[in-house]
Amino acid sequence: MGDASCVPWWCNRYVVDAAALGVLSPELVLVSPPELAAEARRLVPDPLPGTYVKPITPSPRAIALFYATCLAGTIGPLVLAYAAR
Repeated sequence: MGDASCVPWWCNRYVVDAAALGVLSPELVLVSPPELAAEARRLVPDPLPGTYVKPITPSPRAIALFYATCLAGTIGPLVLAYAAR
C-alpha cells in the first residue's frame, strides 16, 4: 500500500497543532502548513531599521593588530617549515 494509504495523523503522532502552542519557533514555521506559517509571520513585529545594529568603526590600532596577526599566521608557518628543512 505504501505511504499513500497512510492517514497523516496516524503516520506522525508527534505532530502538534502549532496554534495550540501559542508561540511558533522559526524551525516549526518552516515545516508548518502555508496558512499557519503566514499567520506566524504576520504576528512577528517589524524591526525598526538601524535600531538593532550599532555601527562600529575599528580603531587604527585594531586594524594594525588584525593585519599583524594575519601576517604572523601566514609567515610564521612558512618560516618554521623552511627552518625544519
